Amino acid sequence: MNDLRVIRERQWSGHEALDSSLGGVEARGSSAMLAQTTVVGTYPTTASAFYAVVPCDIDGGEGEGAAATYVPRTGSVAYALNLGTQVPPNGTAVICHAVGGRWCFRYDG
Repeated sequence: MNDLRVIRERQWSGHEALDSSLGGVEARGSSAMLAQTTVVGTYPTTASAFYAVVPCDIDGGEGEGAAATYVPRTGSVAYALNLGTQVPPNGTAVICHAVGGRWCFRYDG
């Protein structure tokens, strides 16, 4: 047996052990947050730029057709890249997703 094959088999065994150990863990999905765009310094004037966003909680009665309100978390600011084609107005609610350690959202108007 050659060395490369031994290394591949060890990697395969390691992956199988990791996969089987995670079998009882609940799926977590991707990281996402509800946020509102805000101004910290100068608001961007182009679509493909990083925007300051304030993470928000959702409030309101839980019922079909009930209105929701967004409650900004004070003291928290993140920066998210707009992958869309339009500049969102200040205060726009967006859903940001974590991609490679950065937040991003898509706003097309």
